[in-house]
Amino acid sequence: MRRTTVGLALCGAAGILTAAAGHPAAGLAGRPAPGGAPAAQSGPGDTKVNQFVSYNAASKTVTIALFAALNSAQGGFNFNGGSSGNQTITVPLGWKVHFDVRNDDAIPHSAILITDQTPVPNGPSKPAFPRAYTDHLADGLPAQTGNDTMDFTATPAGNYLIACGVPGHAPSGMYIRFVVSATAQTPSNTGTIATGK
Repeated sequence: MRRTTVGLALCGAAGILTAAAGHPAAGLAGRPAPGGAPAAQSGPGDTKVNQFVSYNAASKTVTIALFAALNSAQGGFNFNGGSSGNQTITVPLGWKVHFDVRNDDAIPHSAILITDQTPVPNGPSKPAFPRAYTDHLADGLPAQTGNDTMDFTATPAGNYLIACGVPGHAPSGMYIRFVVSATAQTPSNTGTIATGK
C-alpha cells in the first residue's frame, strides 16, 4: 500500500533470515494468547491521559494502547502517530505497565522496549524489561489484524525506546521514547500524538 513490493520482499526476507539464523528473539515462546487492542480503557478509579494512556494511581498501574501505523506519519512507520523519538510516554518508577499493541498497517510490525541508544538497532531483540516485547518480534504481527500484549514493572528508572523489532523499521524512524521516572507522580504522554481512533 505505502511501500514498494521490493521493500516488502526485503523486509520479509530479512525477517525470515533473522528467525532462521537463531535470532535471540526469534523463538520467544510462552506468550499469552493475544487479545484485542482497544484504545486505553478506563475503569473505576482510572484517569485518562488521552485516548492512548490511562492509569490508576491507587493500584499504580498504567494501560497504554499502542497502535503501529496509526496514520500515514513517517510513511506508516509510527506508534500512535509518533516517530523518530518525537513522542514520549513517561511512567513513574515501580508502576505496573500494560500495553495493548495492534498493527494497523498493510505490512507486519512489532514492538519492543529497549534501552535508549544511538544508532537505533536494525532489528532490536533485547528487551529492557522482562516481557516487554510482542510475539513475532522479527517477522512482525500480522498486517491489519495483528495484536498482542506486554506486561512488566517499570524499573529501573531511565530512558528507553519503544521500537519496531522488524529489521529495518526502527532505523527508518519507527520508535518513540519511554521514560521511567523516579520523580514523576503520574504517567504522561507528550510530543507528536495522533488525534482520533
